[in-house]
Formats: sequence, structure tokens, C-alpha cells
Amino acid sequence: MALSSIIRTLEHSPLTSELLTKLNRQQSLYLNGIPRLPKGLVASALAKADQRLLFVVCSTLEEASRWATQLEAMGWNTVHLYPTSEASPYEPFDPESEMTWGQMQVLADLVERLKVDRLPVESSDLQPNNVQPSTNGMAIVATQAALQPHLPPVDAFKPYCLTLNQGMTWDGKNLDEKLAQLGYERVPLVETEGQWSRRGDIVDVFPVALELPVRLEWFGDELEQLREFDPATQRSLDKIDGIVLTPTDFGHIISQVLRTSKAELIQSYLSPQEQESFEAGQSLEGSRRF
Repeated sequence: MALSSIIRTLEHSPLTSELLTKLNRQQSLYLNGIPRLPKGLVASALAKADQRLLFVVCSTLEEASRWATQLEAMGWNTVHLYPTSEASPYEPFDPESEMTWGQMQVLADLVERLKVDRLPVESSDLQPNNVQPSTNGMAIVATQAALQPHLPPVDAFKPYCLTLNQGMTWDGKNLDEKLAQLGYERVPLVETEGQWSRRGDIVDVFPVALELPVRLEWFGDELEQLREFDPATQRSLDKIDGIVLTPTDFGHIISQVLRTSKAELIQSYLSPQEQESFEAGQSLEGSRRF
């Protein structure tokens, strides 16, 4: 019997109903002394029976990779292995672009699947227990190190996610300003992630959370068509319905919060030279530690 079939059977079993009742009452459930496979079966059955996302935290990247592979075999529609670094959270480290872009892809997908509009402000952490998810099956596997430093809360991250759908209207000047705010670099020709260009009513942008760049074709202020395109040949490919643009890194979110509500904290941490660079709009080394 396939693992997905076993999970479907477990979803409707009396044992799962009993465990869900206990979990909702106690807010925790411990599965000790059993291997990874049965843990995955039980956790998947509980999550799917209650129409929740599944979030797995592992001690090592190797163990996280095994969990991600196992969950894919168990029939989850989407399984994200949240990218991380082996660096200590206390080191003055800024992650590589590719790793940050991978994190943005996971967070953008998570935000899109969560009904965040119903969240109270005091419960806005990016954690599955604090949200009402959509019914689409999604699992995220992360390491303990990936959760340090902390992620931004949903109400801080979501305003930096720009959703563009076919047929919507948007002022062209505002779009240019928004792309700059998100950290995208304007270039004559889009070739890599984090770049954008404009030729009249055609805007090319390479979202850091996507595998291919996207060509936005406007008719006035209306987004008439979206197409992926090949960055090597610049030829248009398949039509798509919409995209989600995330920031190119976390620095733009962190800097905005620090400027508006943490000015005294910044003055106590930074040297005069660093303060001058920060006020000029430059990102701080190790800013993720804030």
C-alpha cells in the first residue's frame, strides 16, 4: 500500500480523532520512541485531517533533507525545505543571495496560502499554529538553525509582497517605485534574479522567488498579459495568471522597522560611520541578527 493511501486511512481512523482531540485540548502531543517513518505518517494524518499545514523542525540539515524526501513520498502537494546556513546565529554573517532567495520563495508561498487577514496583531508570528491555513496541502521542513534569527511577523512581511494578476490595474510610476522599494535593480536587460527593466508598456522582472523571469505587458494601467521568458534568448514562453514579488532580501524590511521604531537601539549598536551609512539607505552587515 502506498504511503499516501495509509495516510488517507489514518485520517478517518478513531485513533486520529482521539489524538486530535487531545492535541487541541493540550496544545502539544509527544510521539517518543518511534522512528521517522511512523512519526511522519501520524503527523501527516493529523495535519490533513485538521486541514493544517505541517511544519517539521529538525536538528540537522541532513535529517531535514530526509524528512522532506519522506513527506514528498507521502503525497504532500508542496514540500519546502527551508534553506539555511551552517553559520552560528551569533556570527556577523549575511547569507548568500541564493539562500535568501530560497527563503523568500518559501515565505511567499506560505503567506499566499494563509488567511492572514483574519490574524490579530498580537498573534502575527509566521507560525502555522497562529493562522488559519488554506486547505491546500503544504509542508515545510526547517532546521533549528534556520529559525535563528527570527523571521519577520506576517504583518511586517506581507506589505513587501506585491501580487500582480492578469487584468488588474496599477499606475506605472507606482510600480517602478515599488520595485525599487523591494530592492530590485533596474537594468537595460534582465538576465538574473533581482533585476527589472522597462520598454514602454512592457516590464520585465526576475522575481527572486521564481525560477524564470516574467514579462508584464500593460495596456495603459491594465496588466493585460504575463508571460515567462528565457533570460538567455529573451524569448517569451508560457502565459501565467499572476506572480508574487517578494523583497530581494530581508534588509529592506529590517531597515524600515529600525528606522521607524528602533532609532535609539541603532544609536547604541552602531558606530558613527555605520550610522551614517545606514541613514544613507545602505543595509547593515549582520542585519538579520536584529
